Amino acid sequence: MKKFAMLLAVLLTATGLVTLPATASAATNCSGTLIDRKVVSYGGADIAELAVYFNTSTGVNCARMNHLGVTYGQPYRTAVFIVACTETSPAAVCHYYGSPDAQDSTYSYYAGPVDVTASGRCIHAAGDIYYPSASNKRHVETSPAASHCG
Repeated sequence: MKKFAMLLAVLLTATGLVTLPATASAATNCSGTLIDRKVVSYGGADIAELAVYFNTSTGVNCARMNHLGVTYGQPYRTAVFIVACTETSPAAVCHYYGSPDAQDSTYSYYAGPVDVTASGRCIHAAGDIYYPSASNKRHVETSPAASHCG
């Protein structure tokens, strides 16, 4: 049954009837331009990515933590977080400006999207995937902590 579902997904994608969000460039929930992509690897394989977007027309930054490879389609605890910083230029520390937006639950494809308006300010984004178990957290974040300023 699993092979049939994979074949169906490939056929639907190839015909243009369905687009699967397997990578940051295919993410459909965040509008704007991809400005950062941090990949999480485990055992030599890519298992997740933090994708951060910026929409110049709205001033909104958006982030998703996408499952990749063996985690794609599999339920794992996944989290994504984004916040505007008081900093207006890159810095090692992000002092929160306003409230962060976050999601943390069991997802099979991605956590997010989460977004924040940060016109004239830096942002900080982070993501976690608990793979292969709840005690084995893999963490990724934008660097420096206050980054993508504008």
